[in-house]
Amino acid sequence: MKQLALFIIGLLFTSQLYAQEKFTVPEVSPEQKQEILYNHVIAYDLAGIRFAKSQGVSPQEYGEYIGKLFKPYWNPAEGFPAFANGMLFILTGMYPENEIQIVRQSEKMLEFKLKNVDVSFKKGPMYNITYDEFLACSFGTISVLAEYMNVEFSHKMMDEWYVMKLVAK
Repeated sequence: MKQLALFIIGLLFTSQLYAQEKFTVPEVSPEQKQEILYNHVIAYDLAGIRFAKSQGVSPQEYGEYIGKLFKPYWNPAEGFPAFANGMLFILTGMYPENEIQIVRQSEKMLEFKLKNVDVSFKKGPMYNITYDEFLACSFGTISVLAEYMNVEFSHKMMDEWYVMKLVAK
């Protein structure tokens, strides 16, 4: 009985110590903020793909659904340069430690490549989603937006590079 009483008193005393501990907002560097944002975007995207698959929807179909949701934020009247620059801007800022290089360009064509897009998949599938499924979802999204913006879109993997080609129609 004495041990039980001592245990309860100890438990109350310990909980009082923890209750007095203050919470603090962590200091996060700009690089850490970008990494946190990237990880959340990827996690939400992969969770969405996994849910879609559980409903019998392919990753590409899910990406097309996303593209349809994003269409109102693009203006076809702005033409090819707006879409090409928009894709460069979005993809340059999305991946930490990303390498992006323009391969070829003209007034009506842009081909560029990205490296380290697969950084989240270096150890294999994430949330039971493969890198190929992730790319299929991305293809679905970008292809819907490209069509809406009157642009032909293609992509491929070349060695460690993800290559995108945009051509004005």
